[in-house]
Amino acid sequence: MLGPFAALLLLAIIQGLTEYLPVSSSGHLALTRLLTDNEHLLPSGATVEVWLHLGTLFAVLLFYRERVARLAQGVFGRGFEIGDQRRLFCLLLLGSIPAGLVGILFEDALNPLFESSTAIGIALLLTGTTLWSSRLIRDGNRELVHLTIGAALLIGLVQAIAIAPGISRSGMTIVTGVALGLTIKAAAAFSFLLSIPAILGAALVKVPAIFEDNVHDLKTSWLLTSFMTAFVVGYLALGALLWLARERKLSWFAPYCWIAGGVALTL
Repeated sequence: MLGPFAALLLLAIIQGLTEYLPVSSSGHLALTRLLTDNEHLLPSGATVEVWLHLGTLFAVLLFYRERVARLAQGVFGRGFEIGDQRRLFCLLLLGSIPAGLVGILFEDALNPLFESSTAIGIALLLTGTTLWSSRLIRDGNRELVHLTIGAALLIGLVQAIAIAPGISRSGMTIVTGVALGLTIKAAAAFSFLLSIPAILGAALVKVPAIFEDNVHDLKTSWLLTSFMTAFVVGYLALGALLWLARERKLSWFAPYCWIAGGVALTL
């Protein structure tokens, strides 16, 4: 049996790896809890979720620090390409609306999915099939400056669907972006910039529940270590995914998703 500190590190590693690799972090965390014992073996609650989400959020902020800085400068009328940066900011806001609405309006309806290995298994099979089909999609030639309102909204809708555990947010949004004509680099950039408000929102909605958590068994140093673990692992996973995306290797993750989905269906 894992001790609470080791279990917390395990969750941080899973969060860091699967938040950006196209295999669904929510699906893997839910399966990990179903395979073990949510109440006795693995730390749970809003406090743990917020720390892990913040770890992966800081990873993407550091990885895209230059692009995020240009975006922030453009919003406030500074730097270069102010018009393009403001337009990109508006498209990111537009793309974030579907996930925000689904998360708020359908939270109670979605919660049972996180406790159903069957639902997670089917979703992982769908993710694997989408990743495998990416081999058939031709490379686009449009950069972020050419992204249309309709394309941004459609990618946002796909991100909203990925709230369901087992549906990979990164995999589905990148494949959708390429299918809509974006280059791999542009599709990945928009996907991960879009993840910033999504991850931040997921953390913020849990903040009120922190005050109801019973975390007397979890030391602050343990939570800080889990944050750093999720941050470092997430940063490395993000770099690995971008390389694999540029090399057109996203389909490599398809067999893994199929196997994981099959395991989930047998639980």
